Amino acid sequence: MGNKSFLNISFWLKFVGIILLSYLIHKVGWEETLDSMKKVSFFHILIGVLILWIAFYLKSVRWKIISNSYGIPLGKYKALKVFFIGLFLANITPGRLGDFGRLIYIKDDLPTQKIGWSSLIMDRLFDLICLLLFSFAAIIYYQFSFYILKLPKEYIGIVFCLLGGVVFLLILFRYRKRFTKIIKPWLEAFNSHDLGWFKSGQGFVITCFSMVLIYGVFNYMAWAMGIEIDHLGLFLGTFILGILTLLPITVLGIGVRETSLVVIFQLYKLPAEDAIALSLIIFLLQLISFIPGAIWFYLSPIRLKDLKQIK
Repeated sequence: MGNKSFLNISFWLKFVGIILLSYLIHKVGWEETLDSMKKVSFFHILIGVLILWIAFYLKSVRWKIISNSYGIPLGKYKALKVFFIGLFLANITPGRLGDFGRLIYIKDDLPTQKIGWSSLIMDRLFDLICLLLFSFAAIIYYQFSFYILKLPKEYIGIVFCLLGGVVFLLILFRYRKRFTKIIKPWLEAFNSHDLGWFKSGQGFVITCFSMVLIYGVFNYMAWAMGIEIDHLGLFLGTFILGILTLLPITVLGIGVRETSLVVIFQLYKLPAEDAIALSLIIFLLQLISFIPGAIWFYLSPIRLKDLKQIK
């Protein structure tokens, strides 16, 4: 009952992003937004999709390196195919949980299910660390450029956060033996890789390069639209946008991405319709880039309810 209620809440929260997008377009106007979108040619769309495909290929190479380090005999082609399927599933399922459907496609190659989970968690950790580093750089850049962060006049919120942290640590200490019993086998599985410094560095470089391509698409499309903006500011700002789209209030970043870009464009005194148009073009590129995964999924389908059985 509790899980069903949670899923219902998660489903309805997704509409927050759609409401945000509808409100923005209502304020700006469809005609103005469409006029901005027409600035991009079909050729530029193809280049944008190609950039994303190269980035996803690099991510599949990283996943292969990680999987091999856990003793999973994953080849290049299978890694590419399953990664694209996982990418497609991640974007049609709540909370991107479909990405873990990759485990179903490689279940015969897994030493244990925990090893499989560990390889995917490690794969996502590379993305998260890279995203946080670029986002931190973005905050510093915007702070120096626009002084966006200011000291609070009241510190009551900080006090409550500190108290919450203390309570959490006390609970963790109180039930440490129980937590250790549950976490220990997972930690052992997670640490059973042989990545080492070289492979870890290789994975991090691949991650950074793929991230530059994925978020650099915003800059390429802005250039194609003739938008005169500080491209370093736009590039770094999109990483903060990437963090925000992880919030469970949006599907494929709809609404959150547009709102964030409007804020960035306002800092540079640029029209909101260009920000919304750029965001919708990126959304279109996302949809097209999922086509290989959709085709491979159609050729080798799994039942979505099977995702619930991954343990």
